[in-house]
Amino acid sequence: MRGSLLWWSVVVAGLVVSVAPRALRAQAPKVPRSVALDVAGLVDGEIRATLEPVVLRRAAFGVSLGRWLGGQNVYYAVPLSSQIVSPSGFDAVHPAREYMVDVYARVYPTSFVSASPKHLVSGYVGGFVGLHRREYDQTILPPCVSSGTIVCPLAATTVMPIACLAPCGPAQNIRTIDTGVEPGAEFGVRLTPFEYVFVEGGIRVRLITFNDPTGRFQQGDADTRLTVAVGLRW
Repeated sequence: MRGSLLWWSVVVAGLVVSVAPRALRAQAPKVPRSVALDVAGLVDGEIRATLEPVVLRRAAFGVSLGRWLGGQNVYYAVPLSSQIVSPSGFDAVHPAREYMVDVYARVYPTSFVSASPKHLVSGYVGGFVGLHRREYDQTILPPCVSSGTIVCPLAATTVMPIACLAPCGPAQNIRTIDTGVEPGAEFGVRLTPFEYVFVEGGIRVRLITFNDPTGRFQQGDADTRLTVAVGLRW
């Protein structure tokens, strides 16, 4: 009797395992089209929006547009002494920039869909490849040189002249630009609390394939970051 009961339990369990995914696949609705904004990137100075206009059952294909604005630097011929007043009258805001255009594909597996009839929670995995352009502006302020010594006009009231780097010539702007193709992958979870509104949280990994003049990455690095997006679906 126990042997028969155990055998039937194994049979029923096998049927459940084999039939449940098919039933869930049949119930899982087609992935809706969507548009979203990555709000987590705003903290780091990045604006990134995604659009998924093409869907095929549980797969979606879209495009991602992003822009990053970063640090600012003024470059001098030699280090600026801490004793000297920083030069004024020059625009020291020359941020580094990156522009990103990615095409991507996502799959929302039925095995990652919540059991709720409304399917409020679903996971996703995907990959992307994009054209990225990084720019970096440097401003060089030529120092005043007199008899081989760098003198500081701003320190004229001091008893002894102090070697410094007060600019006395026009600023020179130098822009470095690098462009390349970079691939990546992502995974995460989408929560749909309302009919047309959703929230996503996930991990996005990008392979750095070319030099970065902004100084953030080295070629061969993996840029890993957390994404939190808010979007609309229809």
